[in-house]
Amino acid sequence: MGLHQSMIWEYVLRFWLGEAKGAVKDMNEVILSDSEKLILEWMWEEDKEYSYRDFAVQFGEGSEKGWKKQTISTFLTRMEQKGVISVRYEGEARFQRRRYFRAMNRQEYERARARHLLDCYFGGSLNAFISALNGGEQLSDEETAELRRFLEDR
Repeated sequence: MGLHQSMIWEYVLRFWLGEAKGAVKDMNEVILSDSEKLILEWMWEEDKEYSYRDFAVQFGEGSEKGWKKQTISTFLTRMEQKGVISVRYEGEARFQRRRYFRAMNRQEYERARARHLLDCYFGGSLNAFISALNGGEQLSDEETAELRRFLEDR
């Protein structure tokens, strides 16, 4: 891959990772289980706060998933610790209720996952990633022109 083409790929990747227009939050540790991802995807459908009861109805024992209360609580706790959801407490201390809401949108999550992939598997090197992605082959003139148009449109 030529130097110019490598620079284009690097810019595309940095743009996609959110670094071309400012840094993304440090979410390199966002690794969700399939079940946690399922919960987060469900939360992305509506931008609102959820009660524990909402999760119990959607994923609890009477649902298709059939998860027990403790299982749901464990997933929610882990997701809060990972920073993908947040919790707001309401009511008196003795009778507090938790309200759950997403702490990142789908784009932020995807950027965090891409950053994790880049850091863990390619030592943070965009060049190593691009080389692996492109199979070590040079971009054609058409591919280079397509990337230029993409960058100019942004």
